[in-house]
Amino acid sequence: MQPLALKDWYETFNRNAGDLYPGRYTREYTSRLTDTARRVRELAQRKRSLIVAHNYQFPELQEIAVEVGDSLGLSRYVAKQTAPRVDFCGVWFMGETAKTIMGERAKVYMPDKPGCSLVDSIDRARLMHWKESFPDGVVISYVNTDAATKAISDYICTSRNAAQVLDHAAKANPGKRILFLPDKFLGSVSISQSEIVDPSLVDLYDGFCHVHAKIGETALEEAFDRYPEAELLIHPECGCASHCMARVMQGNSPYQKAFFLSTEGMVHHAARSGAREFIVGTEMGMVYRLRRRMPDKVFHPVSPEAVCEYMKMNTLEKLLDSLEQDRIEVTIEPETARKAQLAIDRMLSIQ
Repeated sequence: MQPLALKDWYETFNRNAGDLYPGRYTREYTSRLTDTARRVRELAQRKRSLIVAHNYQFPELQEIAVEVGDSLGLSRYVAKQTAPRVDFCGVWFMGETAKTIMGERAKVYMPDKPGCSLVDSIDRARLMHWKESFPDGVVISYVNTDAATKAISDYICTSRNAAQVLDHAAKANPGKRILFLPDKFLGSVSISQSEIVDPSLVDLYDGFCHVHAKIGETALEEAFDRYPEAELLIHPECGCASHCMARVMQGNSPYQKAFFLSTEGMVHHAARSGAREFIVGTEMGMVYRLRRRMPDKVFHPVSPEAVCEYMKMNTLEKLLDSLEQDRIEVTIEPETARKAQLAIDRMLSIQ
């Protein structure tokens, strides 16, 4: 996605995000945004900072960023760069992941310190009790976890490779129990997509993303009623994902044009697909990225409620303040970072 000229922000934001954020992009507010953006770009250049933004961020943060993507993809991107500073627009665990991968080579700052309902669902006492009950058990943590959880995990996975990591862990540890955490919906879909011989050995932690949990059967039915010719791009964290997948596999689902994909998978699928129209089953910030990337295709949010208030805590004004004040720096205790990196490296080694 090519950087958008500031003079084009008003027209582009209202064309591609006017329905996503009704009333937000007035001429007055967009004018203030472009003034702020100029100052952000000047400071980022002076401080040699890389600004990156997650797919779920507001359009203005996606436009000011040098790279937009998912959490692990962005961390991999900044790890390949030489900038001494990164300003990461996302939620806190994403900044931690970037800092874990980059180490002391660069400082990582964030515009705010947003939490995450999925991370907050992790009860450390319950996790440690499981580890004590199954001392030879294997812990697989979704990349959407905090650094402390990654540090006590054997493997990390993404929504793109969760089934592959499950297969690898089961084959490398035959007969041992596996705990998949924290997202029960992603875990269930991943088991269905895997080749695990005995799924009963996999325990699913019962956490979930509150935004994706709201995207259930009702939201899908209403979306398909409105757009019957559209393909459905659904994130495996969604509340109905495992149920929908089972129905699709059995051939008795109304959603035969459903594809269970990570956010990056959505981009790749939509680009290759012969379809012109899509329903996007994830946080609506992703719709803006898809519309900007493929203006010749039509993308509909699955629901107006698919908004993460944590992601939206980041604003362009807060990013400017961070660049001016160096206010919110991401730091991780060295031993925690070292152990978390081991689990991440183990995931990256799986082909």
